[in-house]
Formats: sequence, C-alpha cells, structure tokens
Amino acid sequence: MAAKKPGVRPGSLETYRKKRDFKATPEPSGRKERAPKKLRFVVQMHRATRLHYDFRLEAGGVLASWAVPKGPTLVPLDRRLAMHVEDHPMDYRDFEGNIPAKQYGAGSVIVWDRGTYTLVEGTDPAAEIANGKIKFILRGKKLRGEFTLVKIKAREGEHGEPWLLLKDRDEYADPKYDPADHPESVKSGKTLADIAADPRAETWQSKPAARYAAAPPRKRLAKRDPIPHPKALMLATLVPEPFDDPAWLFEIKWDGYRALCTIDEKNELTLVSRNGLDMLQRFPGLAELSGAFASVPVAVDGEIVSLDAQGRSAFQRLQESQKKPAGLTYAVFDLLYADGKDLRSTPLEERKALLERLIKDDTLVLYSKHVVGQGKELFEVARKKQLEGIIGKRRDSTYQERRSRDWVKIKTSFEQEFVVGGWTEPKGSRKGFGALLLGVYEKKRLRYVGSVGTGFTVKKLSELYARLQKIERKSTPFFNAVDANAPAHWCSPQLVVEVRFAEWTRDGYLRQPAYLGLRVDKQPADVVAEIPVEA
Repeated sequence: MAAKKPGVRPGSLETYRKKRDFKATPEPSGRKERAPKKLRFVVQMHRATRLHYDFRLEAGGVLASWAVPKGPTLVPLDRRLAMHVEDHPMDYRDFEGNIPAKQYGAGSVIVWDRGTYTLVEGTDPAAEIANGKIKFILRGKKLRGEFTLVKIKAREGEHGEPWLLLKDRDEYADPKYDPADHPESVKSGKTLADIAADPRAETWQSKPAARYAAAPPRKRLAKRDPIPHPKALMLATLVPEPFDDPAWLFEIKWDGYRALCTIDEKNELTLVSRNGLDMLQRFPGLAELSGAFASVPVAVDGEIVSLDAQGRSAFQRLQESQKKPAGLTYAVFDLLYADGKDLRSTPLEERKALLERLIKDDTLVLYSKHVVGQGKELFEVARKKQLEGIIGKRRDSTYQERRSRDWVKIKTSFEQEFVVGGWTEPKGSRKGFGALLLGVYEKKRLRYVGSVGTGFTVKKLSELYARLQKIERKSTPFFNAVDANAPAHWCSPQLVVEVRFAEWTRDGYLRQPAYLGLRVDKQPADVVAEIPVEA
C-alpha cells in the first residue's frame, strides 16, 4: 500500500488550531458541522495591515478559505489572485468586529457578503478543492452567478498557495463592477471604519495573551527609535571578477530604479529615489506597498524593476510605460527600520532574515534571495541568464550611507550612466538627432568619452530631441576635444542616460555603446567612470 502524503487534509482545522491558544482566545475552537441541504459561503472584508477580502466556501464541514487582495468581482473573466489559507470553523462565518493589535490578523472585519452556493461540477466541494479547481454558483446579496476558483503554479520562491478567482459569463456579469463601491456589511450595514471606531464592537484575540484575574501590570513599551531618513543609500563598489568567500553573501544585481520605501506610524507611504525623486508619481501602481509589510512603521531598501516571464529585470522595460510597466515589482534586499528599532547597525544577515519575515504581499514585493560564499557560481548563473551581474555583501556589514567596499558589484557586461553634453545632426531619413555626445565627471569637469547612436525608437528620438532643444547652449560643456562624425550641437549637462557598451578603450572611450534609457534618478554631478578595483 502506498504511503499517504503528509500534510493537512481538505476540510481540516489543524492549521487553524495551531495558530491559536483557545485557553486565551474567545475564537471558536471549531467543531466540524454536518453538511446542510444548502452549502453556505461568506466573504469577510478584512482591513489588517492591508485591506483584503476573505472568501470562504463551506466544504467538508469547515470553511475553505482564500485571501483575495482586490476582492471578488462581477467583471466577467477578470482574474483575481486568491491565496489559499487555512480552513476556518463554520461558526467563524458570522464574526464581525476587531482583532487587536499584535494579534494574528489584527484589524477590523465585516461580513461583506454571505449566502448559499451550489456546485456546477462534482458533488463534493472538498474533493473539487483538493483537485485544484471548483466551479460554483453563488446566491448572495452582492455576489450572484457562476464563479471559478482554480489553483495556479506558484512563482519561483513564492510562499503560499496561489489560486485565481474568476467570474464566469452569465446574466449577473457586470463589466463596471467594483467591490469598493459596496463597502457595507450585509449583516449590520456598518463599514470597516464604523467597526474600527466602535468601542463596543466584538473583539477577538487570536494569539495567546494572559487573561488571569491577578495578572501583573504590563511593562511600558520600550521607547521607539526615530524612523531613519538617510541622506544617501548604501552603494556598492565595482570589482573586476567574482570570488568565493564564506564571509560574504551574494545576490542577483537588479536592473531598475533604486528606491527607499518608508511607511510611517500613520501608514503613509513614501518611495524615494537616490536623488530624492518621488517614485510614486512615476509608478502610481506601487502605492499598494503601504500594505505590503506585516508591521509598520518600516523602512526598506530595494529596486523598482520590471520582470519578464523568467523573472529577469531590465531597465529598458521600465522606459516603455510611464504608469504600469509589465511585471512591475519592488525587489527588496535590506531593512533599515522595523518594530520600533533603527537596524542600520545590525549585521546585514540579521536585517535580511527579519525583512523576509516582514513581507506580507509577495505579489508586489520580491525578496532578494542570496547564497553564502559562492560568488563564482552565482555569477555564472547570472551570465547564462543574461542578467546585469551580481552583488557581494559582507554578512556582518552595517548599513552605511555611502559607497562602501563592504558591498561590491560584479557585472556580466559593461553598463553605466553617462551625462549628455550634446548631440550630432541626423543623417539620411533619420529625424531629431544622430547620436548623443556622452561624458563623465573627473574632478568636477566633464570629460567626453564617446557617442551613442543606437538603441533609440522613433518615439524616443522625438522625445529626447524635444528635451535637448530646451537646454541647448552655444559652447561645449566638455573640457576635452570631441571627435564627432557630424556637425555637433551642445547642451547643458542636465540629462543622464543608461548605456550598455562592449568595453573601455585604452584611451578611455566607449566601444560599441547602445542606449538603454533616461535616468531620472541620478544627479549628473555623481556620474563618474566606473573602473573596477580589487575587492
């Protein structure tokens, strides 16, 4: 006889009970109930760290449950992510109230919708769920008609069990439906704000808390450190080749916009680039970061990236859309502040371990994994996957607001920023300009290092040319001579561009450069030639 696979059975309350101490919490311990003639469902609107909807179907005597970040919808075939969570007891379906701070699922809850449902396929909902797909018809006060829940493959490194919730096409489909337009409870008519503000609202504890008559008085909480607002982010030094060292950890080098994410006590979010730009204006979809971490206030260092189907980042893709680039993700690799403590003096490895535990929304936030000691092997992986390179970091390093040799970067190809000091006239049918004239700063003077004339779309040529004309000037900004193959025009050194190239020549010029995009997050005065140094 084949051995049974380990794990929680469909229709089991094992995980639910493990998370709770029923000597301390008034939550129901949850006896399984016999199936009634009509199967029941409930959707509970839940504002924890982040607003989401708990979608629950009666199955096997319990409530099979999914967390739906954007909520269920009547928009036909609109795919909503639904993370499968632990089963809940049937008597949980009527709960409406507040879960106190520092408890599991802390926040306010209302019964957003409830009713009955029938299966479209099969006869046993628990068996359908175990098979990874369940089709059903809801008869609720807000949600009606046919729906499908289907299990999908998790992304590499993704935690949890992702499913999709879809509204099938029928007479109840509504292409303009938004669950946020219907915020009231079907049980009490109250909103989440009403429940949160009501001191008489039911309160459930879902973590152990001493409840003895003669309990000792609580100690005062330790004084919180102020949230840090670093003047500069920690930067890596370029080194020529990968190395192995057990004192170092190694990560993939992300190719995007570096940005510091801070969420304060009032849950207000800021996302700021290295030079102080508000990146939420450029990428408004990242406003959802305000609910992406398990506790606030918090300060996280990371990179805004666009990921392709293989999980590779590319700066150029961030240029294709100003509002919502495909695969928009915040890849996080360091934690400066959490749980009331400034962590900048804490060893890096401890900071990263805490950061991984804090991530609540891993659909928007990607934890930057690392390997210990094996820099050469990771570099080969990066090279084969055509990634920009890797980052090496001392495992015990503190967070320093400067470029440091405790962090190093090793690139698989040459790529860096350059300052635009002019352009050449176009040839043939090309419009706008022929090539950008590029420079780097040396002792506060701009040195010409070459030109780039490839990598531009027609649209980019037009947009860049319009910007160049506004900053045109009569004299060259370069201190050295410019060898151009067409008449040159000069401009104030205000624009910074990202360029990939084959190598530096012996004379200090670029060979085979290609334009990647405009860097709005870098100050021209900070752009210097990146020449590798020994680690």
